[in-house]
Formats: sequence, C-alpha cells, structure tokens
Amino acid sequence: MDHQGHRYSTGPYGASGTSAGYGYGSALSYTAGGPYAYSNPRATFGPTHAGLPYLPSLQRCVATLESSTQLLKSVVAQLDETTNGYPRLKTITSSNKQFELVSEHELASAQVGIAKDVEPQLFHLSEKAVQAVLDLEGEEYQLMARVQQETAKQERRVQRQMAAKSGISNIKHLQSLIRRKEELSRSSTELEDVLDSKRQEFAQLVARMEAQSDQQGSGKRLRRNPTNESRELALKEDERRKEAAKRSQELDALQQKIDDKRRAIQELRSKSLSQSGSRYSEHTDFNPTLPWSMYSEHHKFLEEAMQTPIHVQAQDQGAYEEAFARIMTTYFQELESRQAKTDNELNTLTRGKTRKLSQMRNLCKRLFPGDSIGKTMTRVLELLVESPENEIYHKELVQNEFPPEEERRHNLGRVVTILKQVGVIELVIETREVSEGKDGQDEGTGQTEEQLVLRIKFEDGT
Repeated sequence: MDHQGHRYSTGPYGASGTSAGYGYGSALSYTAGGPYAYSNPRATFGPTHAGLPYLPSLQRCVATLESSTQLLKSVVAQLDETTNGYPRLKTITSSNKQFELVSEHELASAQVGIAKDVEPQLFHLSEKAVQAVLDLEGEEYQLMARVQQETAKQERRVQRQMAAKSGISNIKHLQSLIRRKEELSRSSTELEDVLDSKRQEFAQLVARMEAQSDQQGSGKRLRRNPTNESRELALKEDERRKEAAKRSQELDALQQKIDDKRRAIQELRSKSLSQSGSRYSEHTDFNPTLPWSMYSEHHKFLEEAMQTPIHVQAQDQGAYEEAFARIMTTYFQELESRQAKTDNELNTLTRGKTRKLSQMRNLCKRLFPGDSIGKTMTRVLELLVESPENEIYHKELVQNEFPPEEERRHNLGRVVTILKQVGVIELVIETREVSEGKDGQDEGTGQTEEQLVLRIKFEDGT
C-alpha cells in the first residue's frame, strides 16, 4: 500500500507491499478505491527448505565462522600470554661472545695504532712534567737565594752588633782612659804650678832672710851689746826657720804627689798601650792594598785629620796620635772585611742572576717558539734586568734594539702586551729631565719632557 492506500506484492517469493514493509508473496495485487473490486486473495510464503536448498550449508558456514572466530580469539589470547615475557626471553636466549682468537698481525697493527694515538699525549705530558720540574727548580733556587739572603742578613746583623759592642766598649774605655789621663795631667800641671810658686816664695823668703841677716850682722858690729834686739832677732830667726822647714815639708809633699801622679799616668799609658797592642797591630801608618785603592779618599781624609793640630798638651800629643792611628787602622780593617763580604754576596747574586736569565730564556723559547716572540721577550727582560733602575725609557736604545720598521720581525708590540697582561712589566708616562738636547748642545739645560717608561712590576707594587 502506498500513500494513497494501495497495497501491492510482487515476485515469486510472495513479497507484498504493505505499509509496514515488504513480504514474500506469490502474486501482485493492486487494490484501489475504485468502483471495481479485485477478489484475488492474499497469499504469503516464508522461507522453506524446499525454496532454499543451500541454507543449511550457509548455516554450517556461519557456525564454522563463529567457531573459527572463537578459536582465533583464544589463539590471540594465548599469544598475548605467551609473548608477554618476550624481552626476558630475548635476553635469556641472546648469546655474548666472551673470547675470540686474534692473529699476531692484528695484535701488531692494534699496538701500532695505540702507539700512534698515545704518543702525542705522552709527549704533551712529558713537556708538562718538564715544565713543572723547571718551575719547581726555579722555586727551589728562589727559596735557596732567600735563605742565603736571610742567613747573610742575620750574620751581618750579629757581626754589626758584636762589632758595635766591641767598638763601643773599646771607645768608651779609651775615652775614660783619656779623660782620666787629662784629669791627671791637669792635676799634675796644677801641682807643678803650685810647686813653682812655692819655690819662688821660698827663694824670695831665703833672699829676704839673707838680706835681713846681713843687715843684722852690720847692726851687731855697730852695737856690740844689743840684748833686747838680739832676742827679738833670735825669735824671728827661729820663726823663719820653722816657716822654712814647714814650707820645705809642703814642697816635699807636693813633689811626692806630683811623682805619684806621674807614675799613675805612666801606668795608665802602658796599660792602654798593652790593651791596644793585643787587639790591633802596632803600625801607625795604613798602607791600603790593591782592592782598597777605591778608599784612597778615606785614607787622605784621615791623613789630613791626623795632620790637623790637636789642642792638647805636648806630653799628651803622642798618646792622642797613637789612639787616632789605631782607630783609623780599625776603621780600614772593618771596611776591608765588609768589602770582602760584599764582593762574595755580589758574586753570588751575579751567578744567580745569570742562572735565572738562562732559565728565563729557555722558558720564553718554550712558551713562544714561533714568530720570534720568545727571543724578543728574552731580550726585553735582559735589558730591564741590566738597567740600573730596572726600567727602559731611552727611545734611542729601544729603536736601536727593535727598529719600528721591522715590527713584523721582532713583534715588540705583542711582547709588551703579553708581559703587561701577565703582570711582569708596566707602562707609565713620567716627566724626565733631558740631559742632552737633540743637537747634542743642550747638555745640562734642565729641560724636561714626558717619556714612556717600560718598568719591571715588582710584587710590592714598586
């Protein structure tokens, strides 16, 4: 039946068209709401074995397919369970080769290859070891030099202290002897002056007494019986005799004191001579040897000082000259010993300087083997070390050693930059006095100009 209410069926299987769907039928009927009616009854046929002979086989195929599907599902499940431990089985079933026989040729070729690979590293490590040994050797030399310097300083300090103590004690003792001698000489001079004055008084007194006695003798001849006058004269004469005896005793005592003072002075002089003779030579003149020709000015100065008159008494002039000569000899002997020590230290420092320069030259050549940087660096450091103030500021010296037009050959700029970066040298601009003008005629004019100074940079910043 369609939308107009018609129903139809067609086909040999009895399929009929209805509002609910299609059905199997054996005839097609059409019904319309017209004035006529079709009285053919409806006949519907379902599927039967007689109509579908292959249906059992299809059912068996479906059943077989379902069983196959079930079997496939079970197989997949079993495969999942079986292959779940496959990585573990792979590890278990894998085989590792532990030992393998290698031919001698292959071993030799492997050794050659290993030697080629290891040889550069060995050379590099050996160079590093040599450099480390050189550094340690340099540190050892520095420490040895420092120890020697400290030992020498300590020895010089001890010697100076001992010399100062001995010299000061000797000088103090000599000064005390000289002061005592001067005091004794002054006291002896005073006593001699007193003795001379007493002698003069005694002579005057004797002359006066003789004159009085002459006058008394003439008066006695004129007056033969002067009783009272004779008594007075006798008393006066006794008093004069007593006074003369007293004066003579005083003179004897003064003479004894003078003799004692002279003996004490002689003893002190002999004692000072014996003490000085035990320490120093008895030669009063100093004859400088050949190494001491540089101290000729000292010797001339001391000779002039010896020739200068010393305002002392004549009897003490010799003692002063002897003492001054001994002091001068001691001074020159001390100078000679110190100069010998200075020469030894200078020789030691010179040898150390030469050794360090050679080490520095080798180190610069090893660090900078190409482009002549090592040679230029060595020469610059040698010039700095050889200069008095450890600096270079003369343009002529630098230009003569390293011409500017040959910069590519000596690479002075790169060398200065490297040394400055390392901290070995420093570049400063200072105002220096020009001792000689450009034309060589301005010498001593006191002109100044700013100059670039290349200087060694020490650890203390100087």
